[in-house]
Amino acid sequence: MAVLSLRCLLISLSLWIIAIFRPVWADESVQQLISLLGQNQSIEAHFTQYILDSSGSRLQETKGYMVLARPGRFYWQTEPPFSQVLVSDGSTMWLYDQDLEQVMVQPLDSRTAHTPALLLSGDSHQISQHFEVYKQDTSGDIIQFVLQPKLGTESLYQLLRLHFKAGQLQQMQLVDAMEQKTSLYFHQLKTNIVITPGTFEFQIPEDVDVIDAVPAA
Repeated sequence: MAVLSLRCLLISLSLWIIAIFRPVWADESVQQLISLLGQNQSIEAHFTQYILDSSGSRLQETKGYMVLARPGRFYWQTEPPFSQVLVSDGSTMWLYDQDLEQVMVQPLDSRTAHTPALLLSGDSHQISQHFEVYKQDTSGDIIQFVLQPKLGTESLYQLLRLHFKAGQLQQMQLVDAMEQKTSLYFHQLKTNIVITPGTFEFQIPEDVDVIDAVPAA
């Protein structure tokens, strides 16, 4: 079940009804979030991921490493015991599950467009097209945004939170339809770095099953 939850997060890694957040100054909140995300053309970080059930009990803890670059390129790797690699070159996405010896290949379609990795590496100006954005009360140099998929948007997640401190992303939280929560804590974060050539080019290992969902040309 834990492995399945992680796979759903990575493939869809996409988006409690918001009663306490008021849509006042929504446009201002969107513009501020776009500004914060848009200031970084590339991001490198290590992360710790926690998956909690609806009662708050911890189901899984995973550590990993990521590199993101606009537009739509990312390398996202989780460590054992849930070893998986998620790579995108901006048009195609590869998910390599080492335990299953399987690689899934699919285009970056409307469903995968709401994954955390692509949200951080994609076109930040499209946020207002897919999400209602609310800003919570801030404290000092900490700002929290809440993103809720708009009606008609296909997403496995009903809510997403972004926490910034001193203008840098510190944490992401996601809540799915079953109210299972995923929290990502970023550390050793570097921005606007030089990307090593080939980072977003995935080479399929030998002797693995390949599930190719990319439409034929």
